[in-house]
Amino acid sequence: MGVYTTEAIVVGYRDLGEADRILTLFSPERGKIHAVARGVRRPRSPLLAGTQLFSYSKFLLVEGKNLDSVSQCELKESFFKIREDLDRMAYGAYFAELLRISTRECDKSEEVFRFFLKTLFLLQVWEDLQVMARVFELKLMALQGFKPQIFCCVNCGEKRMEKVWFSSLSGGILCEKCKNKDEKAIRISNETLSVMKHILKKRFEELAELKVTQDVKNELKEVILNFVLHQLERKPRTLSFLEDISIL
Repeated sequence: MGVYTTEAIVVGYRDLGEADRILTLFSPERGKIHAVARGVRRPRSPLLAGTQLFSYSKFLLVEGKNLDSVSQCELKESFFKIREDLDRMAYGAYFAELLRISTRECDKSEEVFRFFLKTLFLLQVWEDLQVMARVFELKLMALQGFKPQIFCCVNCGEKRMEKVWFSSLSGGILCEKCKNKDEKAIRISNETLSVMKHILKKRFEELAELKVTQDVKNELKEVILNFVLHQLERKPRTLSFLEDISIL
């Protein structure tokens, strides 16, 4: 059995037996890793601090046939401010689930890892969490290879459009001439389209002060969420929780 060291973020877990826990880690070198942390649920476990949800830690892992095992971990950042706030915790869990669903096993990506680490830092201080969710969703989809075409009609290439429709099926915007290519295409305002372009052009941290009207916020939610769910082909369980507590 091999032993390896990696930095990783805890993006999920499930309890196993009386004291163990199976962690889902996201690492820049190995992508998504499933590892068992034995005895971690005991109060005095040396693994406890570094294996909490969202914890960014340095792990020493032992390779196993089906699951790797956590031998040691050194906490680098706990992101405690997220876990102590219900709204931020709910959004963080949603972001982590989107990352898990959109990432294949062992699909390593330094860029996606750094993006998610930055997301957790920003989640501690971002004021409008609904806007942050739309920024995260759109940027994550782009990083995972599902960037929507919103700079010209995805069907004919037309750039000058007075009226615009967004098609999750086609993967971008449609002009009035091409809107019938998707009967479920959503009519969006030019302001909403402008905000989506702004999100894709700017760095995550540059969007922390982004202000939009409630109408635009509603359109962004409808369009981007539909696009995400179409690409993932399933609804994240944490999305239902966000809807239940009415903060989405």
